Amino acid sequence: MSLRIRLNIIITTLLLILFLCSSFYTITNAKRSVRSELESSTQLALQLIQAASASSVLDTGDQNLNFLRKLAELKTIRHLHIELRSPTDILIPTDEDSLFRESDAPWWFVSLVRPPATEIRRWLYTPVTKPVDVLIKPDPLDEIHESWIETRNVLIFISIFIILANFFIYVLIGIYLAPIEKILDGLSDIRKGHYKMELPQFSLPELNRISSQFNHMTKVLFETNERNKFLRQRLLQIQEEERRLLSRELHDELGQTITAIKAVAVSISNKTALEKRFINSSVKTIVNYSDHMYKVAKNMMQRLRPSILDEFGLIKALQNMVDEWNDNQDKIFCDFRFSNIPDNLSESLKISLYRIIQESLTNALKYSKATKIIVKVIRTDHDDMKNIELEIYDDGIGIGDANIKPGLGLLGMKERVEMHNGVFEFSSSQSDGFRISIVVPADN
Repeated sequence: MSLRIRLNIIITTLLLILFLCSSFYTITNAKRSVRSELESSTQLALQLIQAASASSVLDTGDQNLNFLRKLAELKTIRHLHIELRSPTDILIPTDEDSLFRESDAPWWFVSLVRPPATEIRRWLYTPVTKPVDVLIKPDPLDEIHESWIETRNVLIFISIFIILANFFIYVLIGIYLAPIEKILDGLSDIRKGHYKMELPQFSLPELNRISSQFNHMTKVLFETNERNKFLRQRLLQIQEEERRLLSRELHDELGQTITAIKAVAVSISNKTALEKRFINSSVKTIVNYSDHMYKVAKNMMQRLRPSILDEFGLIKALQNMVDEWNDNQDKIFCDFRFSNIPDNLSESLKISLYRIIQESLTNALKYSKATKIIVKVIRTDHDDMKNIELEIYDDGIGIGDANIKPGLGLLGMKERVEMHNGVFEFSSSQSDGFRISIVVPADN
């Protein structure tokens, strides 16, 4: 779940709590208002009854009728049901239909705000009338209906406010959190080794500080990576130079010595039959050991520094390496393919490509159990960029992630490729064997 959604859920929860609190306050206030209105109406009715009773004493004419008429007018008071009784009959009955009518407000609102049922009874005595029993029953339905309309309007307003606020907050969170996606993309680029990227300036001060620190970090990483790349390149150059010198020493000193020993042995073998009888066995031993030493020295020289690479270029050196490798293998064959490879590749790039292919063939022989390995080197042109693409793949058993070890030389291959600003990728599966894909600029 994204940060934007989590923040919006938290804000929505807070708004819902606000809605519930507002609803509770509004309903509580409505209940208080209904109770207060009924109490006021009841007190007003009592006062009017007392006033009517007092004024009847001063009236002339049919004072009894006039008193009853004044009491009957009290039925016009809102929220009240008034019943008048004499000792013998009901003078003004209660409106039964109005007592059992239903409210237009929802039942849950009525149950929450309706006050307890009450009634007030008074006996009125005057000199000119019989005792009159006055029964007052408050009716809250009208007041509840009015409170419901007010409460409903308030709740609707709050609901609309919460919906709109939630929408705008969601949009604003998205706007202000949008830079986080750029920061995450930047971190992803750094993980891929792209240290030149920079984040823009952001409107939020906190994010702007992150951007500033991020750009400083990428600058330091870029400079550090360039220094490390230079050091790796220099180290490889020193290694290759040492290998060149060692190969030359082996060729000039050991190779010539072995050749001389072999020549002496051959000359000895050309002696007379009488002489041969005494030295023939030793000569054969010397010749055999000389051949073996020469073969070992030649292989060492090829691995240390193939002279053909300096004399005839990358493709001839690779062809020679593949041919010798195929001559020494019975169960696995290497198919070497190339296309449009220029002769003006840098010395370090040629060495790196040669070493990568050399290491890959060694790994395939040791681990792949393949019958065929394909090495493909081509030059491609994309958007005015000239690249060298190298693919090495076999039909073997592949290597699981758990079996990939530093001893396989993958780390060294990757460092060589990155030294030339290239991309190194590998994949492995039981159905597809092991595959190495490399892309490097041709002008390195």
